[in-house]
Amino acid sequence: MNLGNFWGVKRDGVLLAMAGERLKQPGYTELSGVCVHPDAQGSGLGRLMSLFVAGQICARDEQPYLHAYATNARAIALYESLGFRLRSRMNVAMVRRAA
Repeated sequence: MNLGNFWGVKRDGVLLAMAGERLKQPGYTELSGVCVHPDAQGSGLGRLMSLFVAGQICARDEQPYLHAYATNARAIALYESLGFRLRSRMNVAMVRRAA
């Protein structure tokens, strides 16, 4: 299964930030996997990576979208500052096989 492209920023061989594409539907691609190394948080790399990947998606005339846990206030604030808006809430459940 091809999930799409992922890009990253390295310094001295250390991955500082990454973001990419995951789910795809006709006309839509999910911006996914936005991560910033703890030593680089607050440097603007999360914003840069999100803008870059969203730009790649828009360049294909597709609409970027994403998911975030409701408790991830920092990520939600970043995404809202980039123009993303809440479309709907989702519920996630973890299911385990009984022992």
